[in-house]
Amino acid sequence: MGVGIVWFIVAILFVIMVHEAGHFVAAKKLGFKATKFFVGFGPTLWSFHRGETEYGIKALPLGGFVKIIGMNPYEEVPPEDVSRAYPNKPRWQRAIVILAGPATHWPLAFLVLAIVALTIGYPVGATTEIKVVETRVTGEATLTPAGRAGLEPGDRIVAVGGEDVEAWSDVTEYISARANEEAEFTVERAGELVPVETRLAQVIFSENGEIVEYAAPGEGIRAPRQGEELSGFLGIRPQERYENMGFGEAMSDSGEKVWLATKGSVLSVAEIFKQIFDGRFFSALRDGGERDPTVGPVGIVGIGRIAGETVERGQLYLFIQLLISLTVFIGLMNLLPLPPLDGGHLAVIVYESVTRRSVDMRKLIPIAAAVLSFLIVLSIAALYLDIFRPIRIPL
Repeated sequence: MGVGIVWFIVAILFVIMVHEAGHFVAAKKLGFKATKFFVGFGPTLWSFHRGETEYGIKALPLGGFVKIIGMNPYEEVPPEDVSRAYPNKPRWQRAIVILAGPATHWPLAFLVLAIVALTIGYPVGATTEIKVVETRVTGEATLTPAGRAGLEPGDRIVAVGGEDVEAWSDVTEYISARANEEAEFTVERAGELVPVETRLAQVIFSENGEIVEYAAPGEGIRAPRQGEELSGFLGIRPQERYENMGFGEAMSDSGEKVWLATKGSVLSVAEIFKQIFDGRFFSALRDGGERDPTVGPVGIVGIGRIAGETVERGQLYLFIQLLISLTVFIGLMNLLPLPPLDGGHLAVIVYESVTRRSVDMRKLIPIAAAVLSFLIVLSIAALYLDIFRPIRIPL
């Protein structure tokens, strides 16, 4: 398991822990009786008691939970705990406890972005130093021209075609114009100038900059379609230059990024259901080979793999962006008005407030079971696609 995937798992478990802590802290402050706070499900690996609550970690890192007395409609509530049971608390207090979980996702995303902006900063341009020599093309173990030529991470390109370079754009323009042609580079390595010659590969870029076709040096490639562009390909990335922000700028920028992530999550949720109803979801299950990111949902395994690849390539900014988007997406999904999600509990509270009638939660068990079954089926299908029809990150 790569270090990037480990980072991803730890980050997701942290998001879950903060989510459950939101429920837990609100419940404690408002006098609910919370008897368990666990990360994971299944057999208990480790736990301890403090006061009336058991804290711990379970074997399957697939989520987490807080047990509040009375939330299970089939649970027998001891007489001494009746006043502190969930159904007997005022509706406004129940709403706060339910909202406190998903509501943590947005402040958490904002805080992470603000810390990154104030400390590490964000990329503002590229140097002429090579950061990564790509040895894979669309996920295949293909040795790129850079790999064959012996270019190494840390090499700094000082000249192309005998002409000195001043910016990374000089390098990309030179490479782009020489598809399937010989190319000459001069790199600085450990204080020495090293000449490098290699024949470039060919790629076709889509309108949004993704590689849709690759041909090794000497191989043919199809003609570009409308909106596409044929380009030379060496297989390198630049070392990015980072700049951090002042406090005011960091706050403003982080708020904007969280807002954009929220809008993107709303569109993603709508897209998932659209793919189900327009048939693309089922087509993706039937078809074979790699797939476009717009065909079929990406599950947690696929997202974890993509996150791992961004770390392996040194693209920490993209890794953070992915985690922020996922954090906001999970918070938004939890607010859908469907039992057993947090939004389902909120919908019950709203219904009770409007009708002034209590809801027998036992009657909602079949709906909750149906929703949970749908989510499980969707997760299994996404897992199948992640394994057998993975989405690759464009170079």
